[in-house]
Amino acid sequence: MDETVQDSFAWDKYFIDSIFEHVNVWINAYDKDMNLVMWNPMAEITSGYSREEVVGNSKIWDWLYPDEAYRAKIVGIASDVIYGIQPDIFESDILCKDQKTIKTIAWNTQAIYDADKKFLGVVTFGYDVTERKQTQEALTKANDELSILYNIASVTSSVLDLNTILEQVLKDVLTAMGSEKGIIHLWDDEHQELKLRIHSGFSEASLSDIQSISNDSGVIGRVYNTNRPIAVSNFLELLDDAPKQLPSRLFNSYLGVPINAKRHHFGVFSVLGRADKEFHQDDINLLSLIADQTGVAIENARLYERAQKLAVSEERRRLARDLHDAVTQSVYSLTLFAEAGQRALNSGDLEDTASYLEDMGKTAQSALREMRVLLHELRPLDLENEGLIEAIQNRLEAVERRVGIKAHLHSDVTAELPSHLEKELYRIVQEALNNTLHHASAEKVSVRLQQTGEQLVVKISDDGVGYDLTTHESKGRMGLETMHERCQRLGGEFEIVTAPGEGFEVNVTVNVGDKKDD
Repeated sequence: MDETVQDSFAWDKYFIDSIFEHVNVWINAYDKDMNLVMWNPMAEITSGYSREEVVGNSKIWDWLYPDEAYRAKIVGIASDVIYGIQPDIFESDILCKDQKTIKTIAWNTQAIYDADKKFLGVVTFGYDVTERKQTQEALTKANDELSILYNIASVTSSVLDLNTILEQVLKDVLTAMGSEKGIIHLWDDEHQELKLRIHSGFSEASLSDIQSISNDSGVIGRVYNTNRPIAVSNFLELLDDAPKQLPSRLFNSYLGVPINAKRHHFGVFSVLGRADKEFHQDDINLLSLIADQTGVAIENARLYERAQKLAVSEERRRLARDLHDAVTQSVYSLTLFAEAGQRALNSGDLEDTASYLEDMGKTAQSALREMRVLLHELRPLDLENEGLIEAIQNRLEAVERRVGIKAHLHSDVTAELPSHLEKELYRIVQEALNNTLHHASAEKVSVRLQQTGEQLVVKISDDGVGYDLTTHESKGRMGLETMHERCQRLGGEFEIVTAPGEGFEVNVTVNVGDKKDD
């Protein structure tokens, strides 16, 4: 071999050795019998194992992959190259020499052949992608948490039923934390204890001990009493008298946070993880934030419930006042007509007597109509079960037809209407019918609902005396402003057609395309 060729080989060896020693990539090589023969400095830095410890030592696989099943999987992938199968770049998690640090390595394995295509060994390049993977996981976790917070905010702002809110919130939290068990306790002022409100992942038999909890006992009571989060890896840490020989796998890890809003202390949100799972500060912060949102939702739901009760109470008081006034006024009028008729009869004036008796009949009939309306309004409205059409039909049967008015209902609506739309439309129909009953002196009244595509037209008309709408008195007396306001809330069009002696007609046009309830 001449000197030039020798120099070339020397240069090639120097170049390869230089790359092997100084490149910022983990490189190791195996001979044809899969004995580790090369281990570069970057492999030492990344794994913590020196060249002297690993070259010629088959135990390196056991050290890097202590889990037997995981090790078998990685060895299987790496061994494919011996049989001519070129694996794609793959990632694995290794345990470093300090027995604490876990790193993610992306591997590129290549088989080495001589000029005659004889297998010589394998060289493997490893790239430490731990930081990149951690960043990706952090971004994914942040995105998942933002998505959950958005979903919870959407539910708590659009739904007022407390059980529905709590069920959805608990479901989202358990998904985010990879747990199957969760419970929400709310404080019961009357009994001065925490009451189980919502749970998931528990058998009915296991719930007996947590149905009611005092604020001075147990971990849940401790969270409520201290108003601070508590996170433990297993319940043994909370049981001072627990036998130490009990295996920790029998006990779940626990994270509990208080539910607060506007300085009100509502209860405790608890999540149970797998045995020995460690809840980190990020988990505590996320659950605390969700618990605060839940507290606001509880406050809003209770305020709404209180407002509903006040509204019902006020409506009952109004109806009671109206019923009292109507009966009192009618009875007083009947008394006056009866006294006047008695005087006319005593004086022998039969014509006046007949007139007073006729007035008594009209007053009694008017009182009967008024009482039927008020008694019908005292009946609870159940649109959810009845539906709008049946509710209107019941009204016409209970009031108009019983007082002798010919009432007709026609509808070609077949689709289910949103509940808020049904409620407002029913109140408009009710107000229009009350107007006909009280002021129109009508013999006939009709209600027609006609749907064309996403447009619904509701028409209430009578053959009564009609009105002059230019007077302020007519507008106020007939409740037109109330009907108009209800129609505006639906984003609809409101029209009145009437004139003295030409009857009265209310037309309401709304869009039914939006199925979402308020």
